[in-house]
This record gives sequence, structure tokens and C-alpha cells, in this order.
Amino acid sequence: MLFIALTMLGWFSYKQLSVELFPNAQIPFLFVNIGSTLEVDPNYMEKQAIVPLEGAIGTLKGVEKIESSAGQRQGTIRISYSNSTSSKFAYLKLIEKVDEVKASLPEEFFVQVLKFDLDQINNMFMTLQARGSGGVDRVRQVVERDIINKFKNINGISNAEIFGGRDKTVDVVLDEDICAAYNITPANVRTALNNNKLERTYVGKINQFNKSLTVNVVSEFTDLNDIYEVVVDKTRNIKLKDIAKINFGLKKEDSYSRVDGKDAVTIQLTRDSQVNQIELANIVKQQIASINNEFKSKDIEIIIQDNSAEIMENNIDLIINLALIGGLLAIFVLWVFLRNFKLVVAVGLAIPISVYTAFNFFYAANITINSLTLLGMALAIGMLLDNSIVVLENIYRLAAKNIDIKIAVVQGTKEVSRSIIAATLTTITVFLPFVFSTNFFIGLLGKNIGVSIISTLVVSLGVALLFIPMITYVFLSLKKNSNTSIFQRISHHARLIQIYLVFLKTSMRNPARVIMGALSLFFIMLIISIAISTFSLQEAELKDLKLYVTMPGGTTLENTDALVAQVEQKLDSLPEKQDILSQIYEKDAVVTITLPDNYRDVRNLDIGDIKTDIFSRLHDIKQARFDWNPPSSGGRFGNGGFEEIDGMARILGIGIQQEKVIIRGQDYGQMLNKARDVEYYLKQLPTISETGISVPDKQPEVQLLFQKQLMSHYDIPVTSVMSELNSFQPAFSTGATLKQGLINYDIQIKTPNK
Repeated sequence: MLFIALTMLGWFSYKQLSVELFPNAQIPFLFVNIGSTLEVDPNYMEKQAIVPLEGAIGTLKGVEKIESSAGQRQGTIRISYSNSTSSKFAYLKLIEKVDEVKASLPEEFFVQVLKFDLDQINNMFMTLQARGSGGVDRVRQVVERDIINKFKNINGISNAEIFGGRDKTVDVVLDEDICAAYNITPANVRTALNNNKLERTYVGKINQFNKSLTVNVVSEFTDLNDIYEVVVDKTRNIKLKDIAKINFGLKKEDSYSRVDGKDAVTIQLTRDSQVNQIELANIVKQQIASINNEFKSKDIEIIIQDNSAEIMENNIDLIINLALIGGLLAIFVLWVFLRNFKLVVAVGLAIPISVYTAFNFFYAANITINSLTLLGMALAIGMLLDNSIVVLENIYRLAAKNIDIKIAVVQGTKEVSRSIIAATLTTITVFLPFVFSTNFFIGLLGKNIGVSIISTLVVSLGVALLFIPMITYVFLSLKKNSNTSIFQRISHHARLIQIYLVFLKTSMRNPARVIMGALSLFFIMLIISIAISTFSLQEAELKDLKLYVTMPGGTTLENTDALVAQVEQKLDSLPEKQDILSQIYEKDAVVTITLPDNYRDVRNLDIGDIKTDIFSRLHDIKQARFDWNPPSSGGRFGNGGFEEIDGMARILGIGIQQEKVIIRGQDYGQMLNKARDVEYYLKQLPTISETGISVPDKQPEVQLLFQKQLMSHYDIPVTSVMSELNSFQPAFSTGATLKQGLINYDIQIKTPNK
């Protein structure tokens, strides 16, 4: 009854557990993004924005390391926390500290605090591409009007967002003649709009009716009339509606997206955390088939780009199949020795009892069913029968000597209890070092795999000490002439037993040599295993091949798009190609080549051979650099400096066989020269296939050198010049937004004749 109750309780715990691809965890990293409405010098961004923020962030508790980078439009600060720090508390304290510094930063900077956790990855479970003819604006319009709500109405979809195409904006179109007459510049208009908007800001508390109320000040544009009435010149009471026309428009594209040569927009689906991801994915697939059938006449088609549910389902099925095969093989070996169906079934029951009871520990430890926990249980299934077999064998050995059944059961269990407890504890203690690991990803691996293995083994120990003796006693009592003599058949005259006895006696005569030999063999095998894992990394064979395209500095979006079009044309005849997805930005792009499930059947090529074929097709395109790894100098596709992820991949024995040489110093020119020397010598090594220097691309620029005496004489600050120069663009963002419902429209100023 005890084991039935624990197993049933484990079944209910199992039904309450979420099924995820990755374990849900708060990664101990937070990010502060600094954006600029103007093109600024990276040194200016560092001194005026990043350094003040770093100084404030450094006073927070639990901060272990602060890393930052600065660019012309964007800067990033990455804060690493100790493992004992509460991520939620740290996030709130970081927002509070950043808000204190925001007010003192120059007005062209805007700051945002971001957190990154695995829960966000798990919930963003499917990425779709909607492709069609007529241009990307038409595709986006059809998706926004007729398609996106079909996904939002699916039970279990918490959000559906559209990316790509041109976002709607609020355009403030200035009348240049009127502005010139009143001497009003676009910079004056931007300042007026920003002075009338204020994000939610905490200003204090008040006590009223025996309650403490929080006071927050917020000023937002929620109606076009609010923008009409903005006062641009207070002395003459000139309002924005007097000098400009205000209407909805479209923002200039900063990226393109295509699928098989057709313009496309991306649809990102986010699920509820409690929904069954696999079942939801099947429902979404049915909806996609219905939409494609409905909009076929309009030349609109939706394809699935990424589906984490499919990956998760394949991983789970593979792990479960391996666990079942392992369990069946263990039971088969047991049958070879016992030749008693009832007892084999009795020992086999240890598997479902241990597994389902272990789910109670999952629920208590707040871990989910994911790839790591299932892997741990698969490893544990082969070990959890060991304790039961040892107890059963010893009971049968005594029963075969015609000892009273009850005495045989009690004595047989007692004799081996200390041994199986010690054996189980030694296995459990292997996972204790994971608890003290300072590396977050190692600790995450240890927690998920460790809890699954430890809980399963602990339950199996209880099964061996309680369940197996009980059911063995029942079977032996029902039929005294049961096959208790099966263990006697293994006599000393058997050849295998004789060989074993020879080795055993030899080991007992030379204990020191055996111990030293065993230790030596252990460390040799450990070194070989680590060497194979570290230096013979196996590249994961994924069906989505991502080709990263890097253009020279100063390349326009149109030129990058034209080059990617050449790449698409050359890869169109690739036999293994199923779809080609292109995401194009100003200086870089990523081309994803999707392969079918049976890609090996086409030309019998593996992933490495297909990649070589792709590079050979692109060898005559010299204007860009192609790579299968994200460019480390650009943060758009990189891993954001997550060295820990690279280290984790090496421990698991997967990834790309590559090494990095880091050169530090104060003089950039000397560092670059040293890097070129190192690259030259590395190229001479026969084991090196490819080298590259990771440096920021040189950006063509026009420098304005001011005469400081004249600037001071006329009282013209440099920031005013920067603001006015930025307003020369035909359209530029003001930093203010119009909020209508849940949508924020960027307010931008347009000057048609520029």
C-alpha cells in the first residue's frame, strides 16, 4: 500500500510538471542597453553614459563582474552576479539604480534594463515566416489584418508578434517656410516633444486614510490631439499644429527578410508557461495548414522556421526509447540468471515504482521534465535494478540451502543492506561537487541531472530493502519448490567461474599492485576521455545551416541586399536545399539553409560535405566574408560574450574545433600589429584550416574640427551642433512615442525637401 500510494502520488506530480526543452532557470546575468538618437563617438558614449552607469551599478550587492562595450549608436553593460543572488531582487535593484542615473545623462541617450532567462526561450516556442508577392509592406498588411488574430485566438498562445516590414509611425511633417519664418529648427521641435513626455517615475509617498500611497508621475501622448497642442515657442505661443502636418506613416526599413526569394515577415509565437507545448504545436500546425489553404489565392504562405516543440519531442522520444531499451536489456539479463517470470516481473516493477515516485522529488525541487532530467533518469534506470538484484540473489542463495523462508528473507536482506546502502551513497556523492560549482551552467546541469538520478536511486534503495523482500517472501511462500536452486547451478566447475577465481586469487596475493594499477587505469582513462571531449569536438548535425555574411564597414542596406540576392541565386540549385531564409541588415546578414529530413539520401553527403559545397559555390563572391560562426566583432548574431556557454559545450564534447588568442593592451595599433603577426604564424601550422582577426570594422566618416575660441565666443555648445546636424536627415526619431492601447508608435520628424 505504501508503494502504491507513492506511485500514484508520483503520477499526479508528473501531471503537474511542465515539459520543456531546456530547464527553467534565472541566468545570473543582467544587461543594461544604452541607445542614442544620434551618431556619437564611442569614446563619448563611454565617458558620458557607460562610465556613470558602471559606477552606480558597482555599488550593488552580489555583483561579481561588469563588462561593457560602446558603439556609435548602442552600448551594452553586462552584469554578472554570484549564484546566491536572487535574480528577481537584483533586477529590481538594478532598475532602481539605473533610474537614479538616467536623469544626469545627456538627452540623446536612452537606457533600458534587460534580463535573460531560459523561461523566455522556453515560452517563445515557434517562429514562422509569412512570405508572398507584392512587397514586404503588402505581406505585413495582410498578416496584421487577416492572419495574426487567428494565432492569438488559439488557446495556449499568450502573444503573437510581427517583425519585418515597416512599422507604423506618427510623422510630424514640418513646413520649412513657416519654420524658417519663426526661426524654429527640427531640433527645437524634438526638444519640445521630449519636454512634454515623461516615463513613469517614482517621486515619493503620501499618507492618507491610514494608508501609504505611492506617488508616480507619468506623462504620455495617448492621442494625436495631444501632439497637435504641443507648444514649440512659448513666447509667441506657437503650437506644433501651426508649423507641421501630423499623420500616421511608415518607418524606413532597417532590415529585409526573404524566404526562397519572396519578401517575408517574421511571426513570433509565445506560449503560456503551463500549456503542453507539444499538443499546442500540433494545433498551430493545423491552423497554419488552414491559413495556407485560405490565402493561397492571395499568394501568401506561412512556413515554420523554428519549432522548439519538435526538437523537444524528438529529444524526449529518443531519451525515453533509450531508457526503455536499457530497462528491457537489464530485465533480459535478469531473466537469463533467474529463469523465473514472477521474480523477473517483481524486480522489473522497481523501474516504474522508482521513476514515478521520483517525480515527487521533481515537484518538491521545482524542476521540470526536460532534456537534462530525462537524461538523468535514463542513466539511473540501468543502476536502479542493481540493489534489487543483490537483495534477491542473497535471499535466494539462503533459501536454496533449505533455510526457513522468513529467516532467509530477513537474514538475506540484512546481510547486504549495508553494502547496497554504501553503494548507493557513493553514487549519490558523485554529484555533490556540482552543488559547490561557481559556474552557473555546471550547477544547472548538476541540479537537473543530479536530482533525477539521486531521487531515482534513493527510491530504488527503498524498493530493494522493503518491496523486494516482501514480494520475494510471498512468492516463496506460495510455492516452496520454486527455482531457488537456480543460483546453485553456477558451480565452481564452470569455466567462467574458474577464470574469475584465478583473477581473484591473483589480486588477493598482490593487493598493492592491483590498487596502484586500478588507480593508474582510472586516471589514464579520465585523461583520455577529457582529451577526446576537448580536442575532438563533434559538430552538431543540425538541419538549419546558418551562413553569416559580413560586409565591409560603410556598406548600405541596399548593397548588402544585392549581395545576398546573389548568394540566394547561387544556392538555389543546391540539391539538398529545402528553403532559404535570409535576414539582411546594413552591414551583415544571415542566410539559413534548411535541409529536409532525408538530406543524406540526395547525394549521400553529411553536413560537413554540404557546407564545403556551399562555400565552393560562393568562392567568386569577394565583396563579403562568409562564416558558419557568428562574427565575434558584431553583437547582432553573437552570443553576447557568453564564454560559459562555450565552456559548457566543450565539456559536453560538442561544438566547433577552434581556439581563441586574446591580445590585451593600451595601444590599439600595436595590438592590431601583434594580432597580424600571430595570425601569420598560425597560418603556417598544418593543423590550422582557417584563421581570422576579430576587430571592429572601419566605418567611413566625416570629421568636423571646430575652432574652440570661436565656439566659446559665440556661446555655441558642441551638443547643439550635434543636435542640429542630426536634424538634417529627411526623417529622424524624436525619442517620444504615441501610446494607443498596447501599441507604441514612434514619433518622427520629417523634412520633405532634405
